Amino acid sequence: MRDKYFVVDTNALINHIQNLKEYKKVLLTHILRELEKCKKSNNPYLAYKARVASRYIKDHEDEFVFDGKTYDGSEIGDRYYEDNNIIKACIENNYGLITGDVLLRFQAKAYNIDVIDIDEINKHAKGYTGIRKLYFSDSLEDQEILAKIYVGDISFLDLNINEYLIIYVNNKPVDKLRYDGNKLVKLKLPPKSIIQAKNEEQECAIDLLNNKEIPIKFILGEFGSGKSYLTVKMSLYKVIDKGEHSKILVVRNPIGSGEEIGFLKGTKDDKTQDFFKPFVQHLEGGEQEAHYLEQRGQLMKDIPFYMKGMDIQNTFIVVDEAEDLDRKIIKMLGTRVSEGSVIVFCGDYNQAEEKFKYNNGLKFAVEELKGHPLVGIVKLSEDVRSEASKVFAKLI
Repeated sequence: MRDKYFVVDTNALINHIQNLKEYKKVLLTHILRELEKCKKSNNPYLAYKARVASRYIKDHEDEFVFDGKTYDGSEIGDRYYEDNNIIKACIENNYGLITGDVLLRFQAKAYNIDVIDIDEINKHAKGYTGIRKLYFSDSLEDQEILAKIYVGDISFLDLNINEYLIIYVNNKPVDKLRYDGNKLVKLKLPPKSIIQAKNEEQECAIDLLNNKEIPIKFILGEFGSGKSYLTVKMSLYKVIDKGEHSKILVVRNPIGSGEEIGFLKGTKDDKTQDFFKPFVQHLEGGEQEAHYLEQRGQLMKDIPFYMKGMDIQNTFIVVDEAEDLDRKIIKMLGTRVSEGSVIVFCGDYNQAEEKFKYNNGLKFAVEELKGHPLVGIVKLSEDVRSEASKVFAKLI
C-alpha cells in the first residue's frame, strides 16, 4: 500500500505531519480550506499547529500531490460536511485515506477505501520524548503565542509534569525550560568544566540528571546520542563531586548482540564484567578508575537476577541498556529504590534484543509513568558520535 496515494485528513496533517514522510500524500482543496480555518482558530495552540503544518507543506512541497478539484459528496450525505467530500474524492480517484477520526475511518471502510489509522503510524514513531519543540517565526501571530508562554499562560500547551520545552525562533534555539506542574522553570546545569552539552536535547538530559527532586529518570536515545556518556558523567558528579549519594550502582541485564561464546568459567564478576564496558569506557581513567572507585566502595556493579529483595539506599543507580528488560524486571528494579537513592534507566527501544521487542519494560514504563511528579523523561534524537556512526544508524 506504500505505492498508493493517500488523502491526509486535517487532524492528521496538523498533529502528525512529521510522521508521514514515507507515504505518498494528497492534499485536497477541502483539507487546505479546513487548515486555513484552523489557522484562525480562537484556540492559540491549534492555530499555531496549523501554521506549523502550513510551513511544513511549503518547505516540503515535493512530498505532496495537490488535487485542486472541488468534490461534491452529496450522494453520500450533506455536501457541506467535508468528510463526505473527502470520501467522494477517495472513491473517484482510488485514493487511500490517513485519518485518526473514528467516524471517518468507518465511513471510508464502508466504501472499501484503504484506510491507515494514524494511531498505527504513531506506534512505530518515536513515542513520548519528554521534550516539546515549538518553532516560531517573526509573524505577529507567532509572537503573540510566544508572549503568552512567557507570561505564564501555558494551559493551551497541555504539558506533562517535568516535560521540557525548547523554543526556536526562525529555527534558532532561544530557550530551554521545564514544566514543574505549576510553571515553566529555567534549566539548572552543572559547570561546563564538569560536562558540556552538544545540543539542546542534551541540556535537557543534564538538567534532569542534575535534579534531586526527580528520583526516577529515563534517559533515552538513539545510536550515538550520548545517553550513556551523560549519565556516567553526571553520576560521578553527583557522587564524587557533590556527595549527594554514597555510591554508584551500575545494573545491566547480561544480554548481548551477536553470537554467544559458550560457557564461561569463574565467578559472577568474571562472567559479567564485560557487560559493564559501556559504562567503564566513559570513565576518564577507564578500568583503573573503575577499580579505584570499587575499592573505595563508590562503584558497584550488579545484574537484575541477583537483586530481588535488595533495599538500595543513598545510591545513584544506573540501569544501562534498559531496553533489554521486560515489565517484571523494570518493576523489580524500581521497587529496590530506597531512601536517598535515584534510578536512571538508559536505553533505546529500537536496540532491544528480539525477546524484549514485544514485552519491552522500558517502553511500557515510559508510557505509564510520563507526567508523574517523581518521573522525568528525555529522549535524545541526534547522533553526536560520528558521521560514520550516522550512516549505520539509519539502516533498517
